[in-house]
Amino acid sequence: MPDNTGRDARMKKEDLPTGEDNRKQIMDMLTKLMKDASLNDENARVIGFVVPATDNEPEKFVQLSDLERSLEDMALVHEIAINDKFKLKSPQPNTLMSTVQKTMRDTYWNMLRAELSQSPPCYTMVIHLLLDIKEAFKALLTGNNDRALQAILLVLDENNIRQLADDHGSALLKDNAQFIIKIMAMACSPARDAEVAALTRETEPLTQLRGIMEVLDNMKLDMANFVLANTRAQFVRYSVEYERKKFGDVQSICKSNFPDTMAWLKRNKPSKMDKPSVEGEEAAGGSSVRQEARTIQLNDVQMPDYYINAYQEFLQPDTTYPIPELLKLDHERMVQLKERALRICTCATVMQLTNTFFCKPANYPQRQDLAAKLAIISTDYPAKTELKELLQHLWLQVRVSIIDQLTKEQQDDATAMLQNNILAIDSKMPVYSLLWRKLMIYLKALVMAEKEENVAFPDTYVDYRPETAQVAGLFKRIVTHNFEVYGNFYQKSMQEC
Repeated sequence: MPDNTGRDARMKKEDLPTGEDNRKQIMDMLTKLMKDASLNDENARVIGFVVPATDNEPEKFVQLSDLERSLEDMALVHEIAINDKFKLKSPQPNTLMSTVQKTMRDTYWNMLRAELSQSPPCYTMVIHLLLDIKEAFKALLTGNNDRALQAILLVLDENNIRQLADDHGSALLKDNAQFIIKIMAMACSPARDAEVAALTRETEPLTQLRGIMEVLDNMKLDMANFVLANTRAQFVRYSVEYERKKFGDVQSICKSNFPDTMAWLKRNKPSKMDKPSVEGEEAAGGSSVRQEARTIQLNDVQMPDYYINAYQEFLQPDTTYPIPELLKLDHERMVQLKERALRICTCATVMQLTNTFFCKPANYPQRQDLAAKLAIISTDYPAKTELKELLQHLWLQVRVSIIDQLTKEQQDDATAMLQNNILAIDSKMPVYSLLWRKLMIYLKALVMAEKEENVAFPDTYVDYRPETAQVAGLFKRIVTHNFEVYGNFYQKSMQEC
């Protein structure tokens, strides 16, 4: 059975609205998101977005109900556009918001239990809950399984529920709960299967009903995130226009007073961008002797490939330049990218040295296990662990992983040589620098590619393929989004600097 929370969801993709007020466009789309996912005002107060730390602000949780006010903060709009894993979430446990939410829910369910404990029992709150469940299923099933929806509407018809409460009140919870759980099992995403299965094993009626409501809230969240994922391209386009407008406002005040940005562009200006001399033009038959740069067409701007080198400057091991003003929203992201790239390259270098020293076949049994353990050991590098200390730990793990496969002579001679090489890894080491160049080439090729599947993956990183692909993907999103926003300014400034 298709579902619109994760299995076979389908959604009509609409054309983007036009207009200058991008903030209003975003709000209109999020209002539609809430409506499609059956998120009411109460939901909007208890779910929201986690906005990672920026250069000047710590990580913060933004409630969906506060989003309109929060969109004045460009960091939130930017986060939605750049972070492909951006999702609506519930507040983290042990926070004030989650504590208040839990207290309110506990109070509600205590009141409901008290109603049912009356003699005779009162079913007013239960009836209202069942009607709320019916409304939730309207959003979760409409357009995906009309037959199941009609069954829900019939069984949870208000007149039928009230009649059952009057005639057989004790069956009101039991009979409806089993039917609801059966529909939930068909409609939920695979991520909720275990939660629904747990409901079927629950024997206490009120606990089961509370569990149903909690799982339905999770299904609404899944639905909202599905809608968000399918409108992601619109968010990206809105963000570009919104950030351009904000940049225009800033420029009207401070003109081109961005010293770190200008210094960055000047450092990375290709020498061939200099205007050719008259003699040079004549020698070339009147044409420029400059070699044309390769370009990639973004949305409405072309980016020459040499700009990618400029962005890669902030990934280099020994870079200490200040971040450009126009890249500040991605400062923390670039720092994290650099750290991830350094970890991957270091581990890949250790694997390369180990495999070379012992002439291992491509897929020897211990290879995957060793690569995974090296990645775990390097988790705190370089933020909390120095390279020298890390290499000691990596060498010890290599030794433990290979010692049983070596002869006595190999243990004495070859391991000593391998140890010396692993402990000598740094940015100037030929093997390391070669792997680093391959990583930078891959990142650049991915940005420039019209079809990412046509980009060859560097075989030296095969042990860390998922991690490397994630780094490359995030780098591409940062570069292309930043250049779409500021590219015209960059190109004009680079011509003038």
